[in-house]
Amino acid sequence: MKLRAASLFALAILGVGLVVAVAPAQPAWACSCALRADQEDDRAELIVVGTVTEVTDNGVELAVESVEKGGFGTGDTLGLGVRRDEASCGYDFRVGTRYRVNSIGSTTGLCTGIRPLPDTSSAAAAAPMSAAAPLAPAGTPSRWWPAAGATLAVLAAGVVAAARRRRRRPDHETG
Repeated sequence: MKLRAASLFALAILGVGLVVAVAPAQPAWACSCALRADQEDDRAELIVVGTVTEVTDNGVELAVESVEKGGFGTGDTLGLGVRRDEASCGYDFRVGTRYRVNSIGSTTGLCTGIRPLPDTSSAAAAAPMSAAAPLAPAGTPSRWWPAAGATLAVLAAGVVAAARRRRRRPDHETG
């Protein structure tokens, strides 16, 4: 029984060490969107173009210029829930700026789909626009994982085989 526990412990230590040694370091992102930018419009319940009239800590109001998807009236004011902190997938809207905004369940954010648009007035159109925060890069699986898994499997088989062989020996030979 002690041999089995020792074998399992050794196997666990080898596995953890192998994962730590082989796993590549990935950048940490507080906000990681599951959708690609080309999927945001399909998932959205409402898509509008409008100018921000008010920003609070928990929401934004837009004067709606046009509706691309959903049932909402042009010329109306739309209130959406959103956090201002982009690290938590919110968005820092600016009063007076035009946006194309996607919404799901009366909320919006970085992962829902927000694009600043040029203002229609000539003075504002000459000013440069700030870009939206970049989305987290899509993770690509490392080529080392299959090799790490195969190595771990071989080590596990070796530990099990050694444990079985040692258990089959008569007591007078192990001395």
